[in-house]
Parts: sequence; C-alpha cells; structure tokens
Amino acid sequence: MNQSSKPIKSFKISEQAKDIQNRLSAKIQSEMVNQNGKMPFSQFMQMALYEPRLGYYQNSLHKFGEKGDFITAPEMGDHFAKCLARSVQQFFKDSVEPTKILLEIGAGSGILAVNLLTELEHLQALPARYFILEPSAPLQNQQRALLKQRLPDYFSKIKWLDQLPQKLHGLILANEVIDAIPCERIKRVNGQWLQIGVTYEKGEFVECLMQQVDDENLPGPLVGKDAQDRYQDEYTTEYRALVKGWIKALAKSLDCGAILLVDYGYSESEFYHPQRAQGSLTCFIGHHSHFEPLQYVGLQDITAHVDFTQVARVAFDNSLEISGFTTQAGFLLENGITEINDEAAMNKTPEQRYRRSQALQKLLMPGQMGEVIKVILLSKKREREIKGFTLQDHLHRL
Repeated sequence: MNQSSKPIKSFKISEQAKDIQNRLSAKIQSEMVNQNGKMPFSQFMQMALYEPRLGYYQNSLHKFGEKGDFITAPEMGDHFAKCLARSVQQFFKDSVEPTKILLEIGAGSGILAVNLLTELEHLQALPARYFILEPSAPLQNQQRALLKQRLPDYFSKIKWLDQLPQKLHGLILANEVIDAIPCERIKRVNGQWLQIGVTYEKGEFVECLMQQVDDENLPGPLVGKDAQDRYQDEYTTEYRALVKGWIKALAKSLDCGAILLVDYGYSESEFYHPQRAQGSLTCFIGHHSHFEPLQYVGLQDITAHVDFTQVARVAFDNSLEISGFTTQAGFLLENGITEINDEAAMNKTPEQRYRRSQALQKLLMPGQMGEVIKVILLSKKREREIKGFTLQDHLHRL
C-alpha cells in the first residue's frame, strides 16, 4: 500500500459510512458484554475487517485506487502484473494443460487478474483456469463486472470459489493478504508480556490490558533470558497465531505446484528488533496512514507487517519447500520491469511517461515499496525454478 503518513484527528465521512460505523460499533459492544466488557485485539480486528455486511472488507464502501483508501502495487499501473506474468509463464512452461491453474486469494478490485491475464495472453501462456477465492461479496461483484468487461473471451474460464480446492495442481497467488489476517497485540509490562485488548468507555473504544501470554504462544525472540534484557517495558508488538492455520490449509489444498506470497514484512530478527518498540500496526483511510486502529470502525483498513520467518517455519512444518525469498524490487527487476517500462514508454505522452516513471520508483525504491515488500515462494513436488529469486536471494535472512 502506498500513501502519506499523517495522524488522523478528524476525517469527514458520509452518512452511509456513519451508519455502517454505528451499526458495527454496536455489534462489537454487544459482543463485549458477553466477555466481561472487553475482547482481545485480534477479535476486534476480525470484526472491524470481516463482520458480514459491516466490516471493512465486507461492506460496500469503495476501498482501492485513487477514490479509495490505499493503492496496492497492481493498482499503480501494469508494471507489477507484467513482471508477474513472466514468472508465471516460466512456472507453467512444459506443464500439461489441465495443470495450468492459477488461484488468486483476495483479488481486491480485480485489476491484478485483468492485467496478469492480459499479459499472459500476449505471451501465449494463458492458464487453463483462473480461480479466485474472495470472501467479500461486494468485492466479488466488482471483480466479476471488471473481468467480464475487460476479458470477455476468457471470462468463462474464471471461477469464484467459496473454499480452497482439493488436490490443486498449479500456482496459488496472494498479494497483500497476510497483512490483513487479524493479529494479536502484546505489550511488555513489568517484565511480562500482556495481551492487549479493547473495551468501551465514555463513548469510544479504548485499549486495555488483559491476561499474561504463555511462552509457548510467543514468537521465539520474545522468550527466554535474553528477552529480559532486549525488551524494555512498554515495548509493543504483534504476532499472528492464525497464520499457522492459513498456511496449513494452503499446503493441504496444494497437491503439486507452488504458493507465491507478496506482502509487507520482515524476517523474525528484524520484525522483533528492540528498536521497533511500537510494532508495525498501521491503519489506512482516504490515502492517509495512521496508528489508531480503534477509530473509524469498519471504515478503515487495519494491517500489520508479516513475520516471514514464521511463514517459512509453518510452511516447512506442513511439507512445503521454501524455494525463494526476495524483495519486491529484486523480483520485479529480475522479471524485466525496466525493459517493460522502456518499451511501454515509447508510445506514451510525456505526462503518461512521467506517471509510469513515478510508479516505477514507488515499486522499486527502498524508501517506498521496493525493500519492505517481500516475495516468498513455497513449493510442493515442483522442481522447476521460478524467475525472480536469484538476483536478490534473501533466503539466508529467514
């Protein structure tokens, strides 16, 4: 995601948005009554994002692109999709037709699918089927409309799923999905790790502290004698218990092929660095980022960076091979993003060339998305390499 970072004190919202916020807030408060007036942050995040018809990803408010709250890499032009298409082309090379299946999890606005399939058609490498697993009904409708309009000849080969398929042979793709999986927040208090919860006081949701977190539920760096010296009181961070089940489900679904995950994140040692004392939790609304997840309930995205060491460890435990780990910049450069940009610029106006150049910088620069976004490849029964992981091989960082 790409936007400015400013504290939010007041933000104008529509009457429709106010109604969604009020109804969702009431539902969360009602749930808290059944739990002695408080709930774990992970449950609050789950309801804020995914409560049917009301949560951020379940309501009908616009989310993606210039008119939404944030812009992901696929929304910034076709650079990302064209590079990804070259990697997918290599992945499916010499595969028999029925095994050329692409499954995208969380397809957002649908623009990645449009641009990816358009480029694969240009490369004469279209998959036999394109599956989309999208839990949001409003986003499904948006995706269907866009894909039917832009890819009428291929549309019959696109299928929306309500659950992961069994014995899939192909490639699973998830771009900026893990960062929206609800996470636990914890804080160091008097040498103990306490779970951060949410309660409701004086007309607003506020943070509260809950029970101590058992060592077996904590990431490795936060446990043991060294942790006593490494982390000061008030150190706040996150961890995702739900990632274990998510990766396990993907591994069970995949019979032969690979899983390509693209997301904001770090290795474990970077994620839990003592200087990262406020964690990575961030919220997005109207192209502004801020750090107040209890505001604008149902109207803003809530994300936290990914611990890719955890992803790799869980993948290994579920019989997946960690076949590649790199930065977004490394992946895109190896798949020819500069050549793609130069070729496209030849037939563009000066203004269009400028916009493409700006997008290119955001995708590649360390201070933008180039370094903080990582790409990890998990495979099963698959020997063929996928282009994008040798120019900047970061496996050793996991």
